Amino acid sequence: MTSFREHREQRPHVGIIGGGPAGYVAALRAAALGARVTLAEDAGLGGTCLHRGCIPTKRLATTGHLLEQLRDAARFGIALEGAAIPRWPEMTAGISRLTEDLAKGIHGLFGERGIELIRARARPRLDHGPLLELGDGRRVPVDHLLLCTGSRPRVPAGIALDGERVCTSDEVPGWRRLPASLLIVGGGVIACEFAFIFAALGVEVTLAGRAAQPLPGLDPDVSRLIARELKRRRIRFLGGRGVDRVEEDGDALRACQGETTLGRAERILVCTGRVPNTGSLPPGLGIEPGPGGEIPVDPWMRTTAPGIYAAGDVTGGAMLAHAASAQARVAVEHMLRGEGRPYAADHVPLAVFTRPEVGCVGLTEPEARARGAAVACSRFELRALGRAQAMGETSGFVKLVADGRNRTLLGAHIVGPCASELVHEAAAVIRRGGAAEELAETVHAHPTLSEGIQEAAENLFGQADHAPLRNPLEVKHVTTP
Repeated sequence: MTSFREHREQRPHVGIIGGGPAGYVAALRAAALGARVTLAEDAGLGGTCLHRGCIPTKRLATTGHLLEQLRDAARFGIALEGAAIPRWPEMTAGISRLTEDLAKGIHGLFGERGIELIRARARPRLDHGPLLELGDGRRVPVDHLLLCTGSRPRVPAGIALDGERVCTSDEVPGWRRLPASLLIVGGGVIACEFAFIFAALGVEVTLAGRAAQPLPGLDPDVSRLIARELKRRRIRFLGGRGVDRVEEDGDALRACQGETTLGRAERILVCTGRVPNTGSLPPGLGIEPGPGGEIPVDPWMRTTAPGIYAAGDVTGGAMLAHAASAQARVAVEHMLRGEGRPYAADHVPLAVFTRPEVGCVGLTEPEARARGAAVACSRFELRALGRAQAMGETSGFVKLVADGRNRTLLGAHIVGPCASELVHEAAAVIRRGGAAEELAETVHAHPTLSEGIQEAAENLFGQADHAPLRNPLEVKHVTTP
């Protein structure tokens, strides 16, 4: 009879370096598939996303949204006594409790599934197979090794960080107080999210990005609307103005581009993207990082080193938490079963928690045209929806991009309340290569925001009910005798 110890040793052993959204999800999936799992993480389970990124910023975004609603309460017939005042210490204390509770949940799942957690820094090695080499010299041989070492903030060479007055997004949850003024370096997703958050909290915000428009990687229609919303909230946007130097200026800081002063602020927040963490790769491993420092992988997340996979931010790309988790599942399925769907970046949605929110999936209009598609586009304005009017949030639209020949849905770009939730309906259709008619023919409940998706789909190859007639002169009035 096989003992429990012998049975445990007979199971495939999966080693994982990093406990963020890629690493901990891979561990849970591998354990569920019957593998023995060892994960090395020298910081908290959940990674940047849980402790410094996604979760803290979404809590702040929710707080900012609530403040805006309270300030607008009179429009809905609600009288509030006194002003709604943000209290930063209480906000950060709430964030700490939230992240601690979520981290405890992950630890509980690890215990339930028998996952071995080594609280130490580790790096990959090959010695008759992959292994984890710990900081104290110990080596843990494994059958398969997954690298999930994440990323760190990218900082321009001329900007010196001090963690308080000049810092990155990683330090925001640790701020002791709110600044009166803030200059954000960058114009991408993280920069724009923080711009709306701090403006809602009463901070005077300036946004300095190298691109002419905010959110430059998204569909141009999305970028233009967010630029308008920044202006409406009195957030100063400096397009085409990359900051390359920060100087002291009395009690303030001065952000400069060459000899030009772009702005002054009490605090400067650097949000210029992230860089893969590949410093733990030893020479001779057989993995050569790409031009951006990323680990190259194939669609099943295999690296060029035998038995070693990689997932998450360390592989470059969009650097999204949910993409990292998806990649981790692909890697585990392949290493343990030799099967599974390859990872497809085009099917991964993006959510941006600005005000209003942005939800995107698939190709932008310029990307679709660059690929040679006969592009058909439709845009439906949210202000035509009864639910948006009832909510008092009418800024936004649903834009669909389709192939005009076979009507395949290629992309969806939604701006408005709950856009981060609405986008998944289109993502499901795009993933299976479905047609835009699927969205048009699906009955949507009324009154809902999702009706905007149906109307945009109807408008692609026909006429949406709640949009102006495109060719009113062709409408024939039928009379009955």
